[in-house]
Amino acid sequence: MDSPGTPVSHDSSPLAEFLKVGQDGNGTCRISIDPVHLSPNGTMHGGALFTMFDTAMGTAAAGYLAEGQMCVTMEIQIRYLKPIFEGDVEVRGSVLHPGKRIIQTEARATNGDRTVASATGSFVVLDRERPTPA
Repeated sequence: MDSPGTPVSHDSSPLAEFLKVGQDGNGTCRISIDPVHLSPNGTMHGGALFTMFDTAMGTAAAGYLAEGQMCVTMEIQIRYLKPIFEGDVEVRGSVLHPGKRIIQTEARATNGDRTVASATGSFVVLDRERPTPA
């Protein structure tokens, strides 16, 4: 990482790949609604949107990590505001406070020009243990 707030390269999670979540590496995720994203009611499933929030805020938080660190989700609170039936969904995450051990984040989800959900989250910074070479 060059400086705080500069994203570090991370691979996409298998879950985000399964849900076809596009990422820009800076805390923004996008999808185009298709049947894999829908609940039995025909609206976007809350779990799919949760995955987008977790991915967007986690990616934003990762931009504040030093070499040899990783972050994991401690908690996320989501406010689902409006149902999503179709179209594109974008979630933009950002860091509110880059603490030494806990990074506070926030994000908004939009569907067209409508804000459909918002979230806050906390990510714990951990030292990544590297395996010793054999």
